[in-house]
Parts: sequence; C-alpha cells; structure tokens
Amino acid sequence: MAQDTNISKNIPTTELLVKIFSTKKIANFIKRNRAHMKMPSLAGHLTALCAEKNIKPCDAVKNADIDRIYGAEIFSGKRANPSRDYVIRLAFGLGLDYNECQRLLTVGGKSALYPRVPRDAVIIKCLHKKLTFGQTEEMLHDTGLTTLGGED
Repeated sequence: MAQDTNISKNIPTTELLVKIFSTKKIANFIKRNRAHMKMPSLAGHLTALCAEKNIKPCDAVKNADIDRIYGAEIFSGKRANPSRDYVIRLAFGLGLDYNECQRLLTVGGKSALYPRVPRDAVIIKCLHKKLTFGQTEEMLHDTGLTTLGGED
C-alpha cells in the first residue's frame, strides 16, 4: 500500500504541468505519462500521514471527534468519499498544517480551502495557529459560522 500513497517520484508535479502546457496532443501526453498521473487513495494517504506524524489512526479519529466506526471505515477505504468537513476534521485530528490539509482535500477529491470564503478563512487561520479541532469549532461558532460538526 505504500506505493499507493505517493504520486510517482520520477516526475514532479511542476514538471508534469510544464509538459502539459507544452504538449500539442494531450491524448498522447496522457498515454505516455499515465503512470505518473495516479492519485493516492484517501485511505492510503491518511495511513501514510499517520505514519509520518507518528499517530495512530484511532487517535486521529478521536482528535477529530469522529465516530470511531465511521473513522475506521474512512481509514479502511470502505468510506472512500467522506464529506469535505470530515476530511478537514481529519486534518485537525492529524495536526496537519495548511498545505498538508490542502493536499488531503485534493486527494479526497474535495475543494481546497479558499481565503475569500469566511468559513474557510477561519479554518485556514486555525490550521496556521495549530489549533485543535475543538478550538476550531469554538472559533467557528464564535464568528457565527457553521461548525465542522454541522451545528450553527
């Protein structure tokens, strides 16, 4: 599964972009570079993050205040498409920074945090300050924004 957690190390993403911009026939480019265009699974990426951060998946789930069964299903891949809020919650559960959270959202197929969206701005600030999930919920609530837990 470790291979599933990384995009090919042979061609950096920036180099792929340069090649895309300069290619005349995108279909040919895709055929030649398909092996370098694989995204990791969310479950695989989460597992790799846990290893990198030296945190158990169950602790990440607990830190994110996610039901343990639902969290285990996300980590196992059984729930391959959790909501954007759950992915963000896991970012807090893992203690990720802004860039790591953006990558997690991308791997999870969710929209990135956008600073012009007030709720996202609060989340970005909380990630930057390394706040916990609970502290983030409090800040969202205090600013009158929908919490990640879904309460107004």
